[in-house]
Amino acid sequence: MTTLPYYLRKGVSSLYSRAMQRRYLAKHPGTPYAIPPLDVEGIVARLRSLAPEVEVRRYDVDPHRMREWEQKGRYPAFAYVVSRDEKILEHQVSWDLLETPTGGTVIDVASCRSHFPSIVRATGRRCIAQDLSYPQGLRGDVLGGDAAAMDLPDAFADGMTLHCSFEHFEGDADTRFVREAARVLKPGGRVAIQPLYVHQDYFVLSDPYGPEGVGPIDDGAYFIAAFGYSNRFGRHYDPQAFVRRVAAPAMGAGLRPIFYIIDGAHKVSPICYLQFALVLERTHNAA
Repeated sequence: MTTLPYYLRKGVSSLYSRAMQRRYLAKHPGTPYAIPPLDVEGIVARLRSLAPEVEVRRYDVDPHRMREWEQKGRYPAFAYVVSRDEKILEHQVSWDLLETPTGGTVIDVASCRSHFPSIVRATGRRCIAQDLSYPQGLRGDVLGGDAAAMDLPDAFADGMTLHCSFEHFEGDADTRFVREAARVLKPGGRVAIQPLYVHQDYFVLSDPYGPEGVGPIDDGAYFIAAFGYSNRFGRHYDPQAFVRRVAAPAMGAGLRPIFYIIDGAHKVSPICYLQFALVLERTHNAA
């Protein structure tokens, strides 16, 4: 599927949703529709209290490095027309965090329409584009099916990347994916997830007028009507939910979680919102 028609459809859906906001709120008074301001230091303090074994690091964004990455990546003109700087920054930072060896194999999870696999392949590494929308199984460098149940052998990949996708894993797919990553990664291999959406509150974003309707709401989370979001489900963990659903299962499966605070994304562009990222490193054989 070409990129431009997809983004045109998303754009029309977003405009319609925004136009319907007043009508929806009139029928559903009191529905939250704005994300509360982020308390970064409070989130980190709570995370350290709940799971001191989770390492916390900071990553300083370098705008010059990001623009060099963009130039070398040869992004198509119509790639990421809505949030181009943000997506390119995510790609560049994830590559830094992944530390994949030359000649290694990377899986770009939920990769549909992404330009990232082409960039990875240009470095001499193998990159498999995985997506639920692709036909089941591995065909060349395309892998279809559930990311939490990949049709791949154990210890297959050196790295995995997820860009603006992990938050859309509904139900227990987030926890199942973490355990599957431990199985599929080689010892020393890494998963780089960004953005990692963590907030002091636990909520799920959904667009009441999105093309796929409203998704399920996690137990213990609350619903925020995200007009113009055009997605049915976007999870924002609080520290407790993050530890319970992601960090603890990761450590139990033999992965070392490293929680990154991303500093200075706004130096690239005011539209950039990358705040947190997560690296999961396989330290020994999966459980």
